[in-house]
Amino acid sequence: MKIIYFGSTKDSLYTLDILIKNKFEILDIFTKKTKSSGRGLKKNSSPIENYALENNITIKTPYTLKNDRALINYFVDTNVDIFVVSSYGLFIPKEILSIPKFGAINIHPSLLPKFRGPSPVSSAILNGEPVTGVTIIQLDENMDTGPILKQSKQVVIDIDDSTSKLQKKLFQLGSNMLPEILNNILKDKQKTILQNESDASVTKMIKKVDGQIDWNSKDIEIMRKVKAYDIWPGTFTFWKKMRIKIIDIKITKMPTNAEPGHVFFQGKKIFINTKNKLLEITKLQFENKKIMNATEVINGYSELNESYLN
Repeated sequence: MKIIYFGSTKDSLYTLDILIKNKFEILDIFTKKTKSSGRGLKKNSSPIENYALENNITIKTPYTLKNDRALINYFVDTNVDIFVVSSYGLFIPKEILSIPKFGAINIHPSLLPKFRGPSPVSSAILNGEPVTGVTIIQLDENMDTGPILKQSKQVVIDIDDSTSKLQKKLFQLGSNMLPEILNNILKDKQKTILQNESDASVTKMIKKVDGQIDWNSKDIEIMRKVKAYDIWPGTFTFWKKMRIKIIDIKITKMPTNAEPGHVFFQGKKIFINTKNKLLEITKLQFENKKIMNATEVINGYSELNESYLN
């Protein structure tokens, strides 16, 4: 089976590795172009690009797949059997999806039709969902609406699960489901199930501003936000007009004793008042500084004690 692979993140690297280890033929890899950074805007290589180089696989990094006749001709000329998509990040037009003999399949980290769209894992954590899962679908022209090829069992969302941790778990689970599905497709034995539109929900594109913490929220809501936004955009607050990133916090179950946002030190711990309970801040990052644990903050920023974050 000849495959063209589409993936851009560290999590999607596991998918690619599974395909190669199971002896599927990877014709080419499509991945999002990485942004240059640092002084002199040095080009960064993604894990996918490095993997392709190590395994002698051609890699392509177009900015878009839309309205590109040369790209369409390229796909036709490859005589590709199927596209496999795993956390790619670019829209694939219908005219391209229709080219492979068996179409295109995608790993989506939710139990579709719930949590379609760009932020399924973050949204599940933020909503306080008790479980999630992963779905392999046939791609169509709309966002995550295609027929279901296979769905995993429910995966429990632990209170300590962050998006990065849960996403890794789900993409590994979904990747391990692929070889059986691909072999079934090749043998014309793969069944599909249409999604139930009445159960559908759609997630939003997360913006940087979404990461600001409102300390007048309940402790569990703030905890979920910190866990949900650990990859992007991160969670932040302000102190004396200085942005502080909240890297990690803990639930304490201790009742609040002051106004929301009030910070105080107790021993070697940092606590902050919310709407209902105290939260313990275990790691934070002051603007243009390194990530610090509570002890480092207490030793270096004594004026934070008995002040307010907003």
